[in-house]
Amino acid sequence: MISALVLASYAVLVIVHVGVLAKLGAGAVLAASLLAVATSIMHDANHGSFVRSPRLNRLVGCTADLLGASSTLWRFTHNNLHHGNTNVVGVDPDIDQSPFGRLAPSQPWKPWHRFQHVYMWFLYGFLALRWFLLADFVELARPSRPLMRQHRRRDTAQVVAGKLAHLSWAVVVPLVFHRWWVVLTFYLAVSWLIGFSLAVVFQLAHCNDMVSFLPADAPRRGDDFVVAQLATTADVRCTTPIVGPVFAWLVGGLHHQVEHHLAPRLPHTAYPQVAARLRRACVERGLPYHLQASVGSAIAAHARWLRAMGRRPAGLAV
Repeated sequence: MISALVLASYAVLVIVHVGVLAKLGAGAVLAASLLAVATSIMHDANHGSFVRSPRLNRLVGCTADLLGASSTLWRFTHNNLHHGNTNVVGVDPDIDQSPFGRLAPSQPWKPWHRFQHVYMWFLYGFLALRWFLLADFVELARPSRPLMRQHRRRDTAQVVAGKLAHLSWAVVVPLVFHRWWVVLTFYLAVSWLIGFSLAVVFQLAHCNDMVSFLPADAPRRGDDFVVAQLATTADVRCTTPIVGPVFAWLVGGLHHQVEHHLAPRLPHTAYPQVAARLRRACVERGLPYHLQASVGSAIAAHARWLRAMGRRPAGLAV
């Protein structure tokens, strides 16, 4: 169904001759369906949970490259760095939004951060464009990443090939049918919507006043893994009629971030069943289980966190 939505909306937007309103509608559907590709297909596949076959998972995971982000680098930065070091300041790349944002108490404060609760929502939308144009190349060139130095030429070739594939369907083909400024406008709009949605999904789970942020020397391996993940991650309840199910479908079950972080090799369709059992287990063992009451309350909690982190820390010289 997701693939059909992508193909149909892309055809209407790029190829079929229809009015402006139909084009706008097709652009909105394309953004939503590409978001579903990222959350329900690409994300599961690159975690090895889309199908049983590792090779097929790797192949399906290349949808990340079609979306503009390197699947090779994504598996390293997301699976290894983020999942292995959730909310660990200085290690987890997902909470490093410097110099524009301050998301953890131990991160340095800058005067412009006092306005981050206003401007960061806009900047979140450039996540996908940042992956496509900058972040992957910066990550590939980092000398401090030993895992990424092992096969530099092959990884570089895969990154470049993925970027060209994305550029082909997202820009080159539309230029055959439309003026450059129309293509640029729709590309930026769709990219911004996808980037904003993906960024917000992450922030709701890991950047609020419920969860903890850990120092680099915090125990988070072996017997400490479960406690660390429970401390740094929150779920979002999606029981509101219409809005809840639509949100849950669009984010590919990633409102169950606690379950995902504890068992990333599970397909996201299993999370609802796992969640009920996990909550009971946490209550029985006296372990924390963070749960936002609704999508709206989760967004409000992140907004409060942005404002709190934007305030000048006590004792810091002006």
